[in-house]
Amino acid sequence: MQKTESEREEPIHPSMTLLEVVSRYRGSEEVFRRFDEKAGVCLCCKALFDSLETIAVTYHLDLEELLQTLKKWISEKTLWEPDRSA
Repeated sequence: MQKTESEREEPIHPSMTLLEVVSRYRGSEEVFRRFDEKAGVCLCCKALFDSLETIAVTYHLDLEELLQTLKKWISEKTLWEPDRSA
């Protein structure tokens, strides 16, 4: 499936799987753990291959809240984490 222009520009988008997010953004599991109680399950255990959109629908989560929380976490982490590419 081809990604749309906005999906290529956005760090996180609804069609990404949980696995894609945690693979691309190390440590982001902590964000998903914050939503475990609302979901009633361990999302990293039960929904690893589901898209964020599917997770929101299946577990009755607010997709926009999940996306914004992830984006905020990413922006905060990238501000202080050292560049390891050098």
